[in-house]
Amino acid sequence: MMEIKNDIESLRSLSQIFTPANFRRIINNKEYSFINNRLSKHITFQSPITEKGLIEFVYNELQSNYKSEYLYKNALINKLLLGKYSLNTTTIINEFKIGNSIADFVLLNGEVRVFEIKTELDSLDKLRKQISDYNKFANKVYVVTNSKFINKIISEYSNTNIGIIEYTTQNTLKEIVTPKDNSDYFSHTIIFKALRKQEYLQIVNEYYGFIPDVPNTRMFKECLKLVKRIEVQLFQKLAFQKLKERELKCPDLLKSEQTPYELKHICYSLNMNQIEYNELFKFLNQTI
Repeated sequence: MMEIKNDIESLRSLSQIFTPANFRRIINNKEYSFINNRLSKHITFQSPITEKGLIEFVYNELQSNYKSEYLYKNALINKLLLGKYSLNTTTIINEFKIGNSIADFVLLNGEVRVFEIKTELDSLDKLRKQISDYNKFANKVYVVTNSKFINKIISEYSNTNIGIIEYTTQNTLKEIVTPKDNSDYFSHTIIFKALRKQEYLQIVNEYYGFIPDVPNTRMFKECLKLVKRIEVQLFQKLAFQKLKERELKCPDLLKSEQTPYELKHICYSLNMNQIEYNELFKFLNQTI
């Protein structure tokens, strides 16, 4: 039998376990104590249980009582990447800088789709600016939110291109509004600045057949000048293709039932190799 302290502070503390940084400490440094100390501070149990069992228990409690951003991201990974699409044709980028905003979740399949998460714990103050940035980069933009904000967002953005998805009380994703295409809003500069240096150098070289012969201090500016000569919708497609080349090391292990549903997003974010997955499984099988 297990019991959890069901106050907001305890639930907030437990929700903070689900971060890539924490699991990187477990996988790379075998630092189990910090997570066990936090679990034992807020949970009491009378019989031995595995780490996996405890994590599943905490996750279920959060689903019922404290729907943090991680639950939304994990639902998107499980329902879209692993449920609807294929790891062979789809790439996800988390916390991706677009303009002056950080997109929570970018899905690259046949097009670029951005998902901005607004939980019931969030504010909508920055949403209009975020959407404006994302529209200049992505074919389609979704706001993923809860019943608290659904009607407000529908009302405020009824004449825009955004799609709206509800993260329901049953912890499923329900599309409320279908998004429209944003191609008319694309910006060379926004798209260019979202790329890594090696990615935009490859685009310039492949399109023009050369890389500017300038000092490194001028390379960014010269490449931006060159890509601005490319029709913007074509440039967006070239950028999309480069982003899709970011590879996942062990897709079969991510899909495996051995990797818990509750940790799929963390494992994808960390892009773990075989050895790191083995360390994770070793931790999860430990009894405390």
